[in-house]
Amino acid sequence: MILAIDIGYGYTKALALGAQPFLVASLVGPAEAIRFESDVIEENGNGIAVKVADRWYFVGEQAELQSASAAQTLDVTRTGSMEQKALFYAAASELVGTKDTEVAVISGLPVGDFDETNKAALADMLKGEHVVERRGKHRRAFKVTGTYTLPQAMGSLFALVLDKRGKLVDGDLAAGRVGIVDIGTHTTNFILVDRLRYVETGSDSITTGMGEALGKIAKDLKREHGLDWGLQLGKVDRAVRAREVEIYGDPVNIAGLVTPHLSAMADTVVSKARTLWGGGVELKAVVLTGGGARELAPHVRRAYHHLRQVGGDPQLANVTGYLRAGLRRFG
Repeated sequence: MILAIDIGYGYTKALALGAQPFLVASLVGPAEAIRFESDVIEENGNGIAVKVADRWYFVGEQAELQSASAAQTLDVTRTGSMEQKALFYAAASELVGTKDTEVAVISGLPVGDFDETNKAALADMLKGEHVVERRGKHRRAFKVTGTYTLPQAMGSLFALVLDKRGKLVDGDLAAGRVGIVDIGTHTTNFILVDRLRYVETGSDSITTGMGEALGKIAKDLKREHGLDWGLQLGKVDRAVRAREVEIYGDPVNIAGLVTPHLSAMADTVVSKARTLWGGGVELKAVVLTGGGARELAPHVRRAYHHLRQVGGDPQLANVTGYLRAGLRRFG
């Protein structure tokens, strides 16, 4: 069985053949006792609680709502940490079957963390025997027999050049020189690829991501509408995507508040890309990916007219490529 997982600062995404995508906020916190939970709203009671090293942890929305000390993966400097393992177990509890005994895991690391030390730490966390217990689901027991770690943004390029079975379908793009911009929550990664080879001199990472823009938007929401969401960027993210918030029960359009911050962030991203690749005239394409891709695409396309994106949800672009690369490597 092949499991693709992308543990990002903001969200964890995972895919397996024939299954629905798994997407959860990368929040982990100690499981607290919930003294009352009504079944009137169907989604209640479906929160994720997994067991790691004999302790129970809430993951995602359940951690944000119920844990006194929920931590995002940004707070964890060590790759292969308990928080990352809890997120891995949450994905495995959803996608690994109860009869699956051997699993290959394909994952990625940000450009700034893509070194032998972090690759080894991640592989050590993933490899070996696992027993996954999640409240409300059957126990999973399996062994990770193989791992494959990519620079995170490379997944989107594999999603474009490989099909759902891992077969090469775009040889022209695969044989070309491509720039990839991966806009995450707290970092934006820039990767230069030549014939599917990572080029160090044209690759870099900056500590600017959607989280920075969301933080500024949160301040404006508090000033303009009294919404104190500075520590709840997940709520801000959802509001930005909808361009709407609810004030005293009524919808309020916030497009005018959001657009200037997105435009300013896009200017920062394009400026860095130009430093690395100039105007992009030698590039076959510029691939835009990551959770911020949909919001920033109109701005970035003005600078790079040969911009390309993976179809569907841009948050799933990298993990889609992980799965296809894994099928080619293991399947």
